Amino acid sequence: MTKDEWVNSHSAQRMLEALHHEQPEFLTTHITQLHRFFIACCWKHKHLIPQKRLRNGLRGAERWLAGEISDDELDDLNWYAEAEAFMIDYAETPEEIKALKELFEEVEELNSMPFSDARRRMRDAAYFAECSMIYSSLRKLPWIDRLFTSQFLCPDLLRKHIEPFP
Repeated sequence: MTKDEWVNSHSAQRMLEALHHEQPEFLTTHITQLHRFFIACCWKHKHLIPQKRLRNGLRGAERWLAGEISDDELDDLNWYAEAEAFMIDYAETPEEIKALKELFEEVEELNSMPFSDARRRMRDAAYFAECSMIYSSLRKLPWIDRLFTSQFLCPDLLRKHIEPFP
């Protein structure tokens, strides 16, 4: 990918894929910047992440990156954030489904969607947020398919956090 293509791209996924293939070591040396990028993408889509424990986890990840909290504290926050994603993914009882519908009512974007589509969108956002929280601590870095191919990536935020052309 050329500098002009990078500057004009509308696809963060393609931008990251190009970096991954053309400069494999570049991403490896920019883990912290990628972590901040993923968190920024979550905040851009915060309307799809209304759950307090997911938002607390994202704030905790920012504090962890700043050296303000320990790995154990981030792990604890992640445990609760992951539970929020599981709640969306595995809700089955009438009470659980009712709670999801009430949660979805808070999100204007979901109002015209069938329940199954709204559930998929919220589930994807929740798992994206949960994985974004702990990106720097994941194995097999830098490339994590769930993050690097997500519909929630923003090319403008990627350009803000990553500059592959000196």
